This record gives sequence, C-alpha cells and structure tokens, in this order.
Amino acid sequence: MANLSTSNLKSTRDFKNVLDSFQNYASVQTVAETGAVTVSDDTAVLAMTVDGAMTPTMPAAVVGRHVKAIWVVEQATNDRVFTCAGSDTFAGNIFTVQAGDAGGDGDVVAVAATTVTITCIDDVNIGSYLDFYCYTTGTWFVTGHLVLDAVGNVPTLA
Repeated sequence: MANLSTSNLKSTRDFKNVLDSFQNYASVQTVAETGAVTVSDDTAVLAMTVDGAMTPTMPAAVVGRHVKAIWVVEQATNDRVFTCAGSDTFAGNIFTVQAGDAGGDGDVVAVAATTVTITCIDDVNIGSYLDFYCYTTGTWFVTGHLVLDAVGNVPTLA
C-alpha cells in the first residue's frame, strides 16, 4: 500500500493506512534548488543540498512537530532565511563555533520569543544543523549547532 499524507490518513480512517504511513513522520525533504521553499507538514528532516540564497518557510507550529534542518553542502554564498508561517514565532538558542579554531571561539545566539525570521549568514559548513521543536502551539523552539568560517557570521534575528 502506498504511503498517504496526513490529510489522506484523516479522511480514509483505515488502520492499515496509518501503519503503512507512519514513516511519514520521519520523512526527508531534500532541497536542491535555491529560492523560496515551503517545508512540508510531514517533513522531519530538511536536507539542504544546494548552495545559495534560500528562504525556507516553516509549517504551522503544531504541538509535537519536529523539523531538523541540515546543511548537506557548505552554504558559501548568500544567506538562508528561515521564516515562520502565519503568526508563529521562534524561541531558543543557536550555538555557533568557528571552523578550525582550536580556541573554541563562538557564540550563543539567543532567540527571543518574538522572532519570526532567522537569517543564517553565508559560510555555514557541512554538518551544521538547526532543530525546531513545537511543544506550545504557535512557537518553534530552536536549538542547533552552526559551524561558521568566521565568528562574525552568527545568525541575525528579526
């Protein structure tokens, strides 16, 4: 049986469909193009496989959702701007370090609960990630670890 989207599962009410489609909550959305990106409601991992300007818009912050955004290639040019849907907001902390710096220089970017965009400045290295969790409707709690080419390239917030 084919996997169904969350909306199809709600309309078919077939237990076998639910079991077959359970993996939808662990689905990977691969982004291979720059520009605007809408993160799917069923995405658990957002794999960003392209360099360049990108604006991922998060799905609605619904309790129990989790989205992990992973840099599969280095973001060497342009910015990556994560945006909330509707009136949702971000809150949390993003940890940053400078690549190759044995001194461990870095920063913690505190994300106030009024934040609606997180701009990751170019020069974010492969393997960096942001985790977005929702345990209060309307708020994405963000944490993550960004490996940057320069300490001055920490994310900006709006």
